[in-house]
Amino acid sequence: MNTEFIKKHIKYVLPAVGIGIFILLYLLGIWFFQSHFVPNTKVGAISVSQLTLENAQAHVQKELEEQQVMLTENEQELGYIELSQLNVQSDTTAILQQLLEQQSAAKWPVYLFASPQSVEQLDEYVTFDSSMIEGLMASVGVNNNERTASADAYIGISEAGVYQIKEEVYGQQISATSFESALEKQLENGKNSLDLASAYIQPLVRQDTAEVTDLQARLDKMQNVAITLKLDGESIVIPSDEIASWIFVDESQEPQVNVELIEDYLYGLNETYASLFKTRQFESTYQGTVTLEPGTYGWYIDRYTEAENIAANVLAGEDATREPAIGGSGYGVDISDDIGASYVEVDVYHQMMTIYIEGEVALQTAIVTGTPGTNTVPGTYQVWNMEEESTLVGYNPRTEMDYEQPVDYWIAFDDQAQGIHDANWQSSFGGEAYLSNGSLGCINTPPGVMPDVFELVYYGMPVVIF
Repeated sequence: MNTEFIKKHIKYVLPAVGIGIFILLYLLGIWFFQSHFVPNTKVGAISVSQLTLENAQAHVQKELEEQQVMLTENEQELGYIELSQLNVQSDTTAILQQLLEQQSAAKWPVYLFASPQSVEQLDEYVTFDSSMIEGLMASVGVNNNERTASADAYIGISEAGVYQIKEEVYGQQISATSFESALEKQLENGKNSLDLASAYIQPLVRQDTAEVTDLQARLDKMQNVAITLKLDGESIVIPSDEIASWIFVDESQEPQVNVELIEDYLYGLNETYASLFKTRQFESTYQGTVTLEPGTYGWYIDRYTEAENIAANVLAGEDATREPAIGGSGYGVDISDDIGASYVEVDVYHQMMTIYIEGEVALQTAIVTGTPGTNTVPGTYQVWNMEEESTLVGYNPRTEMDYEQPVDYWIAFDDQAQGIHDANWQSSFGGEAYLSNGSLGCINTPPGVMPDVFELVYYGMPVVIF
């Protein structure tokens, strides 16, 4: 009867026993994996499954020390090394503790088929002795002095004189750091060979690196700027190669513009176009048409102000067409007529000074100009300073002495200390008085006439000397 009962109920008993065993195993697994790592837990390629935290750390260290790696280069085998030769050290306790706390013991059967979170980046937890790596490199014939060094991509000057990207250089030198990094990657992948090519020091900056391409784009924009100066009726297009020569990259890899070079360029334009540097034909009172030498009168490009303006355009990569900053007098007026109808005329040959106001003679007087050796310098000037009760100070090359000379009126017109002033020490004016008792270059004027001169003359008034 018992046999019949068993036969009758066996189809129910066996599944129940199987389910019970499965539940028991599952519960035992939950208990076990409270303190042990679940299946498929790895540190790099090293399995720590079913190990406790303490045993896992010891196991990782032991596996690393016993790991053998074949070194190769250019498809040639250089020999095996054991990581113990490099004094490999691992410190995975903290990360393993974290993994143990994060794993779910209740899901341990799932991990038989799917890996839980593992330690993949060994470089944070494994170190080697740098000095031993250097010794190892020497033993397998790696001599950096005989190898090409890598070099970063950079912005440099081309043969055409413009900035362009210079490609990076990939060398074959190896450092302890680059070798260690390559070795750690191989260990993470579970490989037991290392091609030294993967340990070559790599350039940090490549031709497609954003900082390089961004800088090149900015330089291209700067080097292609179009700047046209509208100068006294003429259009002057600054050549692109000229602009390119002003651009440079500083030590911080920032584009800059050499303002001094722009000033030099504008000085050249002044020499060609500015009336300040040109001679003039002039209808004089006593000599007819004379040639006036350049002086301080005339217009010119204010090269300091304009250089800053141009530099700002270039730095911003902005095209510009404009009239440049202008200084001086007479801009926009034909040089044959830029002196105008009101001026002071000093005729050295006739020793006469004539003041014209609106084309009419307002004053004429005999004068004494510079003695030969300290001649009054011919030129086209303009009044820039006027003083009453002034003291003239300077050095007399004839007496080789300093002097201080009070005057009632002083009118300065050039940048060499020439001026018009009263001279009560002169016994006569005009004629040949200047040959024996001339000035140091100034226009000595009779004291009785000087108040009228001072009244007629004004700031900016042209003074022509010939």
